[in-house]
Amino acid sequence: MAALGACPQGIAAGLGRFFGALVFALAAKERRKTLRQIEIGYPQSSPQERLRLARAVWAELGRKIFETVPWLHWPQARIAAQAKRSTGWEHLDKALARGKGALVVTAHLGHWELLAATLASRVPVSAVAQKLYDPRFDALMTRFREKNLGVSMIKRGMALRGILEALKARKVVIMLCDQDSGKDGVFTPFFGKPAFTQSGAARIALKTGAALVPAFMPRGADGFFELQVEKEIPLAQGADPEKNVLETTRRYTEVIEAQVRAYPDQWVWMHERWKTRPPGEAS
Repeated sequence: MAALGACPQGIAAGLGRFFGALVFALAAKERRKTLRQIEIGYPQSSPQERLRLARAVWAELGRKIFETVPWLHWPQARIAAQAKRSTGWEHLDKALARGKGALVVTAHLGHWELLAATLASRVPVSAVAQKLYDPRFDALMTRFREKNLGVSMIKRGMALRGILEALKARKVVIMLCDQDSGKDGVFTPFFGKPAFTQSGAARIALKTGAALVPAFMPRGADGFFELQVEKEIPLAQGADPEKNVLETTRRYTEVIEAQVRAYPDQWVWMHERWKTRPPGEAS
């Protein structure tokens, strides 16, 4: 790890792409899973197209990991500076001006850790995260996120209280809303197929009046990352509270899908996004 930290970024990027491609070639289960999810998302694609995209996904993931390792020893300002461009800060500023905090909805796309660091370089930020499988790795990542990225972490299981406290303090709370957690969700269309989607961001926004602001950190064609903050998502305001949750969740899922379609090689297609099925429907 120390040797990787000393590598120039270009060399680290090349090694990372090679590592990702190697994992894709050797990990048969993950390879099949990635290809299957791409087939669900792009049913009209050919096997060759799916294979090209799957390889690109793993190469990009490897590149990102190898580029990020040196950040374990970097201060927040240096990390945030890796976002070479930004657009849409005014949308977040406008939302925060209402004094109710903001929920930033995002996805496992591009560099979500850099997204957190970049936002935290300008405003107080908390982020919701799942506990990782290995307690030692979980402790390492929590320390990295809090010390190097400057983000206060809220672990799932105690998330609601932490989120409400952060919003009361007028902070930004980052929520990754693109995965099937198997609980606390609703079915919304994603690539034309019902997907079980985390509805917590919608429920909390509707309860508190906090703004829902999408933001992403994709890698541009030139290899540099760009912060993209989008317009606030309007909350559904019908008479039925559950329908409001469903419609609001659908709205931010639509935004996430647009980002995945724009940068398909930068999303985590190895995640089984359509694993949970509506009652009565076979998986």
